[in-house]
Formats: sequence, C-alpha cells, structure tokens
Amino acid sequence: MASREQIIKRAAEMIAELGVKSLRVDDLARDLAMSKRTLYEMFGDKQELLYHSIKHLFQNEAQEVQKSANLLQTGIPALFEIFDNMMARSAVRKRIMENLAKFYPELYERIMTENRDYGLAMLREKLTLLVKEGLVAESVNIDLSITMFYYTSMGLMRRQGRLVLPNGVTEQDAFRYTIVNFFRGIATLKGVEQIDVYIAEKMKEK
Repeated sequence: MASREQIIKRAAEMIAELGVKSLRVDDLARDLAMSKRTLYEMFGDKQELLYHSIKHLFQNEAQEVQKSANLLQTGIPALFEIFDNMMARSAVRKRIMENLAKFYPELYERIMTENRDYGLAMLREKLTLLVKEGLVAESVNIDLSITMFYYTSMGLMRRQGRLVLPNGVTEQDAFRYTIVNFFRGIATLKGVEQIDVYIAEKMKEK
C-alpha cells in the first residue's frame, strides 16, 4: 500500500496537471491501487488531502526557485533572482489558488494565511541580512517594508495574464521594474550600485 508521503506526492502531481477541481478521490485511489476508504481514513476528507498535496507542491516549487537562482549573485541581486524565478513559475500556483478560492474558500484562506506568514518571514530574514551587509538603510522600517512589498508583488503575480502594459513590455519586465524600484528606494549607495550592475547585466541579456 502507498505511504502517506507517496499519496501526497501523487495527488500533488495530479493537481498540477489536472487542477484542483478535477482531482477525484476515486481516480487517485485507483491510480495508487488502494481503496477510497483507506484514503479517507488517512486524511479524513478531501480538503485535508488537498491541503497537504498543495502544500507539498508549493514547497517543491520554492525549493526549485532557490536552486534555479543564479548562485553567482549575492546581496540584493540574489534576492532579485529569486523573485524573477517566482514570477516565471507562478502560472500553476495562480491557477490552483484561483480554483481554491472558487471551490474551497476555507482551504484557500488557510493556505493564503500560511503562504503570507512564510513569505513575510522569508522577506524579514533577507531584509535584516541586507541591512547588516550595509546594502539597505538602517533607518528602514523592516516590518512595514516587507508588508508593502509582499502585497505589491503578490498582487502582480495574481494579475498575471491580465496586466495591460505598454507595447514591448512583458509582465516579467513589469515585475522586475517594480521590485528594482522598491529596493532602490530603501537601498544605501552601496546597494544602489549593486542594483545598477544587476540591471546592466539584464539589459545585456535582451
């Protein structure tokens, strides 16, 4: 019989491929050669199975984002690389969260709250480190900064595919522009120098 971890992994794969609404417990049980009753005994109900599977999916995504970031980058550019990769991979996450909001609103709120808390904690850790490195001004209100940045960046990701932009400007360009200018506003002169070098390198890639 499949283990709890194997069930969660397979359900996560099916959610990524088919979507939240299309995942049927009958199909999952058949795919894993186990009974539907056993699945319910292990997870209680479909929403709990969805919760653990989506959490697994998002955790794997976060790990892949970290791995795919340019390891040669440090300081503020290293953070930019992470955000760039998050935006590039956000389509599946966006689709899943929209389906959750429509069909499982309570589960949507639960996952949204956990994602927000994780995102804010990660940003607080990164921003505190940048202050210690002399790249972000010590006078910056860290809690206010990470809160404003989090909701701005998440808002852009959720509107992916629906942004009306000037000709020749991609959504990735708009996302990067927003991030760069936010950090330029709180960076020290040393931090601004890093940002300028990063932008120059990105321009060369085009």
